[in-house]
Amino acid sequence: MILFIAPHLDDVALSCGGLVWQLTQRGIPVTIATVCTADPPVDELSEAALREHKHWGLGDQPYRVRRIEDQQACARLGAQPVHLGLLDAIYRRAPNGAPLYSDTVIGVSVHPEDWQTQLSAIGAALVPLLHRHASVYCPLAIGGHVDHILTRAAVESALPQEARLIYYEDFPYVVHLPALDESTLVEGLLPFTVWLDERATQARLEAIACYSSQLAAVFGDPSSAEAQVRRYLSQIGGERYWQPIDAFRQED
Repeated sequence: MILFIAPHLDDVALSCGGLVWQLTQRGIPVTIATVCTADPPVDELSEAALREHKHWGLGDQPYRVRRIEDQQACARLGAQPVHLGLLDAIYRRAPNGAPLYSDTVIGVSVHPEDWQTQLSAIGAALVPLLHRHASVYCPLAIGGHVDHILTRAAVESALPQEARLIYYEDFPYVVHLPALDESTLVEGLLPFTVWLDERATQARLEAIACYSSQLAAVFGDPSSAEAQVRRYLSQIGGERYWQPIDAFRQED
């Protein structure tokens, strides 16, 4: 059994949709566990949250629709969705009620409150899943989104010793980081590429399209989504993943 871990409700489809589809087509059970899936609080929202809500166009309770979008995308890929029920960074607050991230959640330092509270909450939610799956895929945290950073850290802390850990490239953030080989994010890791045929590529595209509320925020012009995905897959030669060097040595 294989577990893919997503910080948000579209990350695996965006980054790994082709591989997930290929695995399930071979009869391999795949679970996609998403960390940030809880409904937002009803009190005043941060500027970051207000901006995202405006982009999504789903009203003041957008995660009700976003969870349905995820279920549809997972069904297209043949995977089982699991929603861990934690809050997105744009909603999280300090004990005094102040937003942890008032303006942006990308390219900023993870708040100390998150390192203390959110990290342990993610780990606790993941532990039962991690112990039931032999292979685990988690984000490299390319792009510096605090939820991606925390998700990677939680997986690395809670992963059972016997489990195989593989990292995926966070799309579309990776498009803007061409020199990934030189990034500290991949220290001690080596890449491998999974080639996608047209059916796998189409499955990835159709899964991404299920998240209709997110297309403008992710791609700018939603009509360009397919072209952007295909361009990157062509540049890479498929979907690229990263694995600890020691894992390659064990396979030799």
